[in-house]
Amino acid sequence: MLDVTSDEGLKAAVEEVRSNEAYAEKRLAWARELADDIEFVRNADVEARSTYDFHHRLWEENKVSAVGRGTVPVDSALQDEGFRRWLAARSLEALPESSNARIEAIRKVYEEIIEQLESFGVSPKPHLKIYRVLALLYPGELTTLSARHIVRNVFSALGGKRAPYPIARHAFILERLRAAVGQPNSDDAFEIAEWIGLPWHLWVLVLAPRDDDATVEPAPDPGGEKLKPLPAARRRRGITALKGGFSMLLGTLEFLRDGASRDELIDYLRSENPDYKESSIRTAISALQAELAVIRSKDGQYELTERGGEVLETGESEPLSDWLLTHILGIDAGLVALREGGELSHNEWIARIQAMNPGWTTTRAPASLSFWMRSLKLVELDEGSVKLTDDGQSWAGRIHWTPEPLEADEPGDVAPPPGSSPKGESVQLPALSKIVEQVKEHGHFEQAAIAQLHAGLWAHDRRHFAILTGLSGTGKTLLARKYAEALAPEAATDSDHLLVVAVAPGWYDPGALLGYVNPLRGDSYISTPFLQFALRAERYPAQPHVAILDEMNLSHPEQYLAPLLSAMETGEPISLHTEGDTFDGVPSSLRYPSNLAIIGTVNMDETTHGLSDKVLDRAFTMEFWEVDLSLYPRWEKKGLASEALAKVRETLTRLAQGLAPARLHFGWRVVDDVLDFVALSTGDGGGLTLDDALDRAVYAKVLPKLRGDDSPRFRDSLEQAQQVLKDQGLFLCLGKVKELRLDLDATGSARFWR
Repeated sequence: MLDVTSDEGLKAAVEEVRSNEAYAEKRLAWARELADDIEFVRNADVEARSTYDFHHRLWEENKVSAVGRGTVPVDSALQDEGFRRWLAARSLEALPESSNARIEAIRKVYEEIIEQLESFGVSPKPHLKIYRVLALLYPGELTTLSARHIVRNVFSALGGKRAPYPIARHAFILERLRAAVGQPNSDDAFEIAEWIGLPWHLWVLVLAPRDDDATVEPAPDPGGEKLKPLPAARRRRGITALKGGFSMLLGTLEFLRDGASRDELIDYLRSENPDYKESSIRTAISALQAELAVIRSKDGQYELTERGGEVLETGESEPLSDWLLTHILGIDAGLVALREGGELSHNEWIARIQAMNPGWTTTRAPASLSFWMRSLKLVELDEGSVKLTDDGQSWAGRIHWTPEPLEADEPGDVAPPPGSSPKGESVQLPALSKIVEQVKEHGHFEQAAIAQLHAGLWAHDRRHFAILTGLSGTGKTLLARKYAEALAPEAATDSDHLLVVAVAPGWYDPGALLGYVNPLRGDSYISTPFLQFALRAERYPAQPHVAILDEMNLSHPEQYLAPLLSAMETGEPISLHTEGDTFDGVPSSLRYPSNLAIIGTVNMDETTHGLSDKVLDRAFTMEFWEVDLSLYPRWEKKGLASEALAKVRETLTRLAQGLAPARLHFGWRVVDDVLDFVALSTGDGGGLTLDDALDRAVYAKVLPKLRGDDSPRFRDSLEQAQQVLKDQGLFLCLGKVKELRLDLDATGSARFWR
């Protein structure tokens, strides 16, 4: 595409338009019709401009563009002689000489027309018609680009950076044309008509996006456009209901007017919604970005899209219409149902929307669409009935197609592929080789272990549940995290597809994960990060989502996981509450997402609970007990001198080998901590000798694990530990191990803590 930000590029683009012979007849015919309108208005004095016939042609029949014609009725104002005479006199007032003053004067007329029309009950605001009228009242001052989003796009393409309102954008576009191709003869109506039409032809032939996701395309009528709906299979399955709706949207756009970092945006949303959990804030950002298309992330900053800027500038929902009507499943169906059927009961209307997607087995998604259509003031609900508002009539008037429903999945005998979703979209998983490559960058995990975890999670079509058990500090959580990150390497942030939940003691019921109705405030639901994460997984069925339950056996998993364990087995929805289809933004039930993988980490000691058969039957288990300290990757990275490092390494390696038969050995986390302590305490100003530092570190990090009842393995481990400590000269530790051996002889058991 030509670079039209330069005068040379713009001139070349204009030549491309003017040399297009196949397009010339349409372009010139439109210019002649538009010139007739310009002459008609120029030749009308104040009396002629005060007649109804003049105003009817000016408002309803002018050839500036086909956009907006007939969608907003203004005849209540045109019938009023006072309005006609006011506009006739106002339109004949001379404009100032300077460019900026002329822009301001036309903008003032525009605002006065809006105010006048509102006094006659004209709604919604007929922006498109007013721009068409102003283009004739002030020929050469505005382009024929009546649709504000096209004005915005052409303005940006020609190098415009910021303008406070559309009329200033029109002026910038025309000023660029003056610089590139010269000023037309202001006395020649045809030259003016051709010139102000050039931006439209540039848009159609040069600047308009050619991708399949474009929301509009040129209409057969000159200057017109029509919406370009996506097929149902490519549309988003609804919109997340956000507390505050359109007012929340406007506030967020105002905050992002000049851009903000992700942390700043999160802080803003948290301040506006103190009861929002972190996951709810992430969901809100995702909805604004992917579902409403009003913000985007660029170079680490969030900024407004062109559509978001238009919404902020106008304070109206109309700039969202092209996107929502063409890209969101169900919005068009809801408006068409009311356009054709008039007032409907709310239940019937919701059923019409729900029929668009066989995968909507509950009314949660249709209820979210209803929420947004009410918040955008497209429909109004009155005593159980729904009808279109004036804005809704305007939106519905743009729908020239029959809304297409999603097709139901065909029944068959073939089992669905691993990872297939309940909505028929397969979970998109990277190749195992890519997963292994990425995971091994962050830890010395064997390829076989990574492959085992991958297969264990996704072998079943819905039950993606693994438990990693074994020695503390062996990298179970690290493996789970890095595996989850490798499943979505292109994701903007890990939080979109990864959630780590620290399980706490005292989780006696599913509310800890799935939330519950607030017993103190009956109008609110106590949500959780896990619930919001599962709801997000349901909305994006092709994306893998991984929830890590860290130390999952600090409480009884069969109690707090009960509904999830049942749903992953049967596929039945999980009941969340009985307060209606939605309550405080939470659906009544959650269909178990088959793109959700759960990985639990387990440490077995006296502070934890065992795992019941109900849990084990549904999980794929992996043990992590073997620790080869020779594979520890950070021996040389702690800054210890070679002699000191050799002693620490020998001590820890021999201790781990001696304690392993009784499963009292330790993992890499302990090695990290010992090395860090020794390095700090023996460095400049540390105050300890190497032997003293190592003795104290082992006492603090290794010996507390020593506990057990009398057995040959336990006795042998204590003896080997005692020998290592004696050989290395760690006499503080040696004394403690001797005490443990005395306790074992005297009582038949030994504990570090007694």
